[in-house]
Amino acid sequence: MKTIKTSSFDSSALQRADKTIFYLYFILVSIGLVFIYSISRYAGGSLGLDNNTIFFKQFTFAIISIIAMLLFAQIDYRVTKFIVVYIFIFSLILLILVFFPVIGLQIGVARRWLNFYFFSFNPSEFAKIALIIYLAHIFVKKHDRIANFLSGLLPPLILVGIVFGIILLQSGFSIGAIVVIVMFTMIFVGGASLKHIFSIILMAIPVLGFAAWNVAYRKDRILAYLDPWKDPSGIGYQSIESLRALDLGGFFGVGLGNSAQKISRLPAAHTDFIFAIIVEEKGLLGGLLLLGIYLWFFIAGLNISLRTQDSYGKLLAFGFVTLIITHALLHMMINMGLLPPTGVSLPFISYGGSSFLMLSIATGILLNISSHFPSKE
Repeated sequence: MKTIKTSSFDSSALQRADKTIFYLYFILVSIGLVFIYSISRYAGGSLGLDNNTIFFKQFTFAIISIIAMLLFAQIDYRVTKFIVVYIFIFSLILLILVFFPVIGLQIGVARRWLNFYFFSFNPSEFAKIALIIYLAHIFVKKHDRIANFLSGLLPPLILVGIVFGIILLQSGFSIGAIVVIVMFTMIFVGGASLKHIFSIILMAIPVLGFAAWNVAYRKDRILAYLDPWKDPSGIGYQSIESLRALDLGGFFGVGLGNSAQKISRLPAAHTDFIFAIIVEEKGLLGGLLLLGIYLWFFIAGLNISLRTQDSYGKLLAFGFVTLIITHALLHMMINMGLLPPTGVSLPFISYGGSSFLMLSIATGILLNISSHFPSKE
């Protein structure tokens, strides 16, 4: 096995890293803290917490995530190639530990957190990062065989299927769907034939459909999406209140801090429906500006992927930036009633530590990849 050089840590990497991604990351984190503060006392009260407790917890998450981002921005991303097997196995172990009593934490119908007493962690967030690292590595390693379905494409598909299946058992359909979306984009960029990609998609659609329709609460969410006004005080409540927040916002919004929907009207206003609150307070204009920031982040990330000479770094950058934009777009589409309501965070903005931390680490690795560009001097 290859050894990892001690020079893998480079304190000057941040100076050479892409400044666009760096600044956009901090802009998004700042926006998130502002709106979490705006929502905090109302969301905290509905959860039985003291005023502003949610904000202070999110501020702590932000500090930890920023430190992690800065650390990984200075660690040579190629180190992950040497430990990719351990990263993947570790992610599987964490996913399985969720099903064990005491350490596995169940909230509602979902059992997807590990309980460490002082904090909880969602291992499926780590699994998304681990899968991207694994897929980038395996597609580069098998680049000459990726067009062959049996020897090139099938083995990684089986492993992705295992991860998806475990996440599904944890009632994490939305996270599993994100894994599938990112996997297909990486397969395409990795060089798989279009014939194989379309064949896999055709096989995946009925599987995803069955997984969504065969579980009662997922079926209810689909029905609520199709006609939320059929049960406005039940399964359609979240969708209706989210749309009402968007409508109240108009073009310029009701003003920062003046949202009515966050006051015990819109459930999960600080997590799954924070975009609706942002649009209510800052209007359609604010929502479009936020969308523009994410698209700018995505374009800057794609530029890093295109400019990277190393095939592994190219796929890794593409996978991470695709993961972040997929999160953002799905969250916004759910809030606008374009998709069934399900738990998808808004990157760097929604309340919560696991997704924040993992996506920050992905951003740090993305920055490190950009630091290896040839000097322009």
